[in-house]
Amino acid sequence: MRIDSIEQMEEIVKSNPDMAWDNWTVILYTDDDGYFTKNGIFRNGKWQTKYTFNMVDYGVWNIPDRYLTHVQV
Repeated sequence: MRIDSIEQMEEIVKSNPDMAWDNWTVILYTDDDGYFTKNGIFRNGKWQTKYTFNMVDYGVWNIPDRYLTHVQV
């Protein structure tokens, strides 16, 4: 999904406890076992996988639909 509004992206990140900001990059933490992956991270007492979504253009992010199943657009 193409998100082209900072306000919309802020709402998505705020509504999903598994998402966070790192400057202009959106971080997504999944419950996939990240112990053996290069994107693995130990967070909240368990291994997870960390995905990063950089801004592709000024104020535009491309987030795969499978990660936004809870979002009402």
